[in-house]
Amino acid sequence: MALRLNGYMPPRQFDLALDYVAGRQEKRLSFGDYQRQQAAQSASGKLVAEPWLLPRPLDLARSDGRPLLVVFEQGACAACEEMHAEGFVRPEIKDLLARMRVAQVDIGSAEALRLPDGQSLSMSAWAQRLNIIYTPSLLFFDAAGQEVFRVEGYLRPFHLASSLDYVASGAYRQQPEFQRFIEARAAARRARGERINLLQ
Repeated sequence: MALRLNGYMPPRQFDLALDYVAGRQEKRLSFGDYQRQQAAQSASGKLVAEPWLLPRPLDLARSDGRPLLVVFEQGACAACEEMHAEGFVRPEIKDLLARMRVAQVDIGSAEALRLPDGQSLSMSAWAQRLNIIYTPSLLFFDAAGQEVFRVEGYLRPFHLASSLDYVASGAYRQQPEFQRFIEARAAARRARGERINLLQ
Protein backbone atom coordinates (compact mmCIF):
# COMPACT_ATOMS: atom_id res chain seq x y z
CA MET A 1 0.00 0.00 0.00
CA ALA A 2 1.45 3.33 -1.06
CA LEU A 3 -0.82 5.62 1.00
CA ARG A 4 -3.90 5.44 3.20
CA LEU A 5 -6.06 8.54 3.66
CA ASN A 6 -8.81 9.16 6.20
CA GLY A 7 -11.77 11.47 5.74
CA TYR A 8 -12.48 14.33 3.39
CA MET A 9 -9.63 16.14 1.66
CA PRO A 10 -10.06 19.40 -0.23
CA PRO A 11 -9.31 19.01 -3.97
CA ARG A 12 -5.91 20.70 -3.73
CA GLN A 13 -4.87 18.37 -0.92
CA PHE A 14 -6.20 15.30 -2.75
CA ASP A 15 -4.23 16.33 -5.86
CA LEU A 16 -1.14 16.40 -3.67
CA ALA A 17 -1.88 12.84 -2.48
CA LEU A 18 -2.33 11.68 -6.08
CA ASP A 19 0.98 13.30 -7.08
CA TYR A 20 2.67 11.61 -4.11
CA VAL A 21 1.44 8.15 -5.17
CA ALA A 22 1.90 8.66 -8.93
CA GLY A 23 5.46 9.82 -8.34
CA ARG A 24 6.17 6.83 -6.06
CA GLN A 25 7.31 9.26 -3.38
CA GLU A 26 6.47 6.75 -0.61
CA LYS A 27 9.81 5.08 -1.35
CA ARG A 28 11.78 8.15 -0.32
CA LEU A 29 9.70 10.05 2.26
CA SER A 30 6.50 9.93 4.29
CA PHE A 31 3.36 11.66 3.02
CA GLY A 32 3.57 14.09 5.95
CA ASP A 33 7.12 15.06 4.98
CA TYR A 34 6.04 15.37 1.34
CA GLN A 35 3.18 17.71 2.32
CA ARG A 36 5.50 19.86 4.43
CA GLN A 37 8.01 20.01 1.58
CA GLN A 38 5.34 21.04 -0.93
CA ALA A 39 3.83 23.62 1.43
CA ALA A 40 7.25 25.16 2.02
CA GLN A 41 7.80 25.43 -1.74
CA SER A 42 4.34 26.78 -2.58
CA ALA A 43 3.74 29.49 0.02
CA SER A 44 4.75 30.85 3.39
CA GLY A 45 1.33 31.41 4.93
CA LYS A 46 0.76 32.11 8.59
CA LEU A 47 -1.41 30.26 11.05
CA VAL A 48 -4.77 31.81 11.92
CA ALA A 49 -4.57 33.43 15.37
CA GLU A 50 -7.48 33.08 17.79
CA PRO A 51 -7.90 34.85 21.17
CA TRP A 52 -8.95 31.62 22.92
CA LEU A 53 -5.77 29.68 22.08
CA LEU A 54 -3.30 28.91 24.86
CA PRO A 55 -0.46 31.44 24.95
CA ARG A 56 3.08 30.68 23.82
CA PRO A 57 5.35 29.15 24.88
CA LEU A 58 3.03 26.17 25.15
CA ASP A 59 3.01 24.22 28.40
CA LEU A 60 0.59 21.37 27.77
CA ALA A 61 1.51 19.57 31.00
CA ARG A 62 -0.23 22.24 33.06
CA SER A 63 -3.83 21.13 33.55
CA ASP A 64 -6.88 22.87 34.98
CA GLY A 65 -9.07 19.76 34.91
CA ARG A 66 -10.50 20.40 31.44
CA PRO A 67 -9.68 18.27 28.38
CA LEU A 68 -6.95 19.54 26.06
CA LEU A 69 -7.47 19.97 22.32
CA VAL A 70 -4.33 20.31 20.20
CA VAL A 71 -4.96 21.63 16.70
CA PHE A 72 -2.11 20.68 14.36
CA GLU A 73 -1.85 23.10 11.45
CA GLN A 74 0.63 24.56 9.00
CA GLY A 75 0.95 27.76 7.03
CA ALA A 76 -0.63 27.85 3.56
CA CYS A 77 -3.27 25.31 4.63
CA ALA A 78 -6.60 26.14 2.97
CA ALA A 79 -8.46 23.52 5.01
CA CYS A 80 -7.06 25.00 8.25
CA GLU A 81 -8.20 28.48 7.25
CA GLU A 82 -11.65 27.14 6.35
CA MET A 83 -11.92 25.39 9.72
CA HIS A 84 -11.29 28.74 11.45
CA ALA A 85 -13.56 30.74 9.11
CA GLU A 86 -16.46 28.27 8.84
CA GLY A 87 -16.24 26.17 11.99
CA PHE A 88 -14.65 27.97 14.91
CA VAL A 89 -16.86 31.05 14.45
CA ARG A 90 -20.15 29.22 15.10
CA PRO A 91 -21.74 29.83 18.51
CA GLU A 92 -22.18 26.12 19.33
CA ILE A 93 -18.55 25.40 18.50
CA LYS A 94 -17.33 28.42 20.49
CA ASP A 95 -19.29 27.15 23.51
CA LEU A 96 -17.73 23.69 23.18
CA LEU A 97 -14.23 25.13 22.75
CA ALA A 98 -14.71 27.08 26.00
CA ARG A 99 -15.05 23.74 27.81
CA MET A 100 -11.47 22.75 26.98
CA ARG A 101 -7.99 24.14 26.74
CA VAL A 102 -7.02 24.65 23.09
CA ALA A 103 -3.48 24.79 21.73
CA GLN A 104 -2.32 25.39 18.18
CA VAL A 105 0.78 23.54 16.96
CA ASP A 106 2.57 24.38 13.71
CA ILE A 107 3.82 21.06 12.30
CA GLY A 108 6.72 22.81 10.58
CA SER A 109 7.95 24.83 13.56
CA ALA A 110 11.14 24.29 15.53
CA GLU A 111 9.58 26.13 18.48
CA ALA A 112 9.79 24.10 21.69
CA LEU A 113 6.79 23.16 23.79
CA ARG A 114 6.15 21.13 26.92
CA LEU A 115 4.12 18.02 26.12
CA PRO A 116 1.22 16.68 28.20
CA ASP A 117 3.61 14.09 29.70
CA GLY A 118 6.06 16.82 30.77
CA GLN A 119 8.72 16.22 28.11
CA SER A 120 10.01 19.09 25.98
CA LEU A 121 10.18 18.78 22.21
CA SER A 122 9.89 20.93 19.09
CA MET A 123 6.48 21.25 17.49
CA SER A 124 7.64 19.56 14.29
CA ALA A 125 9.28 16.66 16.16
CA TRP A 126 6.12 16.09 18.20
CA ALA A 127 3.98 16.12 15.05
CA GLN A 128 6.29 13.53 13.49
CA ARG A 129 6.26 11.38 16.64
CA LEU A 130 2.44 11.41 16.58
CA ASN A 131 2.44 10.64 12.83
CA ILE A 132 0.50 13.77 11.92
CA ILE A 133 0.33 13.60 8.12
CA TYR A 134 -2.60 15.89 7.39
CA THR A 135 -3.60 19.36 8.49
CA PRO A 136 -5.73 20.19 10.21
CA SER A 137 -5.57 17.32 12.69
CA LEU A 138 -7.26 17.53 16.09
CA LEU A 139 -5.90 15.52 19.02
CA PHE A 140 -7.85 15.40 22.26
CA PHE A 141 -6.24 14.63 25.62
CA ASP A 142 -7.97 14.00 28.93
CA ALA A 143 -7.09 15.98 32.07
CA ALA A 144 -4.38 13.39 32.85
CA GLY A 145 -2.65 14.04 29.51
CA GLN A 146 -3.66 10.80 27.75
CA GLU A 147 -4.78 10.97 24.12
CA VAL A 148 -8.44 9.93 24.00
CA PHE A 149 -9.56 10.84 20.48
CA ARG A 150 -8.13 12.02 17.19
CA VAL A 151 -9.54 13.59 14.04
CA GLU A 152 -7.25 13.51 11.04
CA GLY A 153 -8.55 15.82 8.37
CA TYR A 154 -11.00 18.60 7.73
CA LEU A 155 -14.51 18.35 9.18
CA ARG A 156 -17.60 20.30 8.23
CA PRO A 157 -19.12 22.21 11.18
CA PHE A 158 -21.64 19.54 12.31
CA HIS A 159 -18.91 16.90 12.56
CA LEU A 160 -16.47 19.38 14.10
CA ALA A 161 -19.03 20.25 16.79
CA SER A 162 -19.74 16.55 17.30
CA SER A 163 -16.05 15.75 17.82
CA LEU A 164 -15.74 18.56 20.38
CA ASP A 165 -18.92 17.44 22.14
CA TYR A 166 -17.73 13.80 22.12
CA VAL A 167 -14.77 14.74 24.31
CA ALA A 168 -16.13 17.75 26.25
CA SER A 169 -19.16 15.74 27.40
CA GLY A 170 -17.07 12.69 28.28
CA ALA A 171 -19.18 10.56 25.90
CA TYR A 172 -16.03 8.85 24.59
CA ARG A 173 -15.86 6.97 27.92
CA GLN A 174 -19.24 5.28 27.38
CA GLN A 175 -19.41 5.14 23.57
CA PRO A 176 -16.09 4.07 22.02
CA GLU A 177 -17.42 4.39 18.45
CA PHE A 178 -17.55 7.99 17.31
CA GLN A 179 -19.86 7.24 14.37
CA ARG A 180 -22.50 5.82 16.73
CA PHE A 181 -22.17 8.95 18.89
CA ILE A 182 -22.77 11.18 15.84
CA GLU A 183 -25.80 9.14 14.80
CA ALA A 184 -27.33 9.36 18.29
CA ARG A 185 -26.54 13.09 18.51
CA ALA A 186 -28.16 13.78 15.12
CA ALA A 187 -31.21 11.66 16.00
CA ALA A 188 -31.69 13.54 19.29
CA ARG A 189 -31.57 16.87 17.47
CA ARG A 190 -34.02 15.71 14.82
CA ALA A 191 -36.38 14.54 17.60
CA ARG A 192 -36.29 18.11 18.98
CA GLY A 193 -37.30 19.39 15.54
CA GLU A 194 -33.87 20.63 14.48
CA ARG A 195 -32.86 20.29 10.86
CA ILE A 196 -29.50 18.55 10.48
CA ASN A 197 -27.42 19.23 7.38
CA LEU A 198 -24.20 17.25 7.53
CA LEU A 199 -22.63 19.39 4.83
CA GLN A 200 -23.09 22.69 6.66
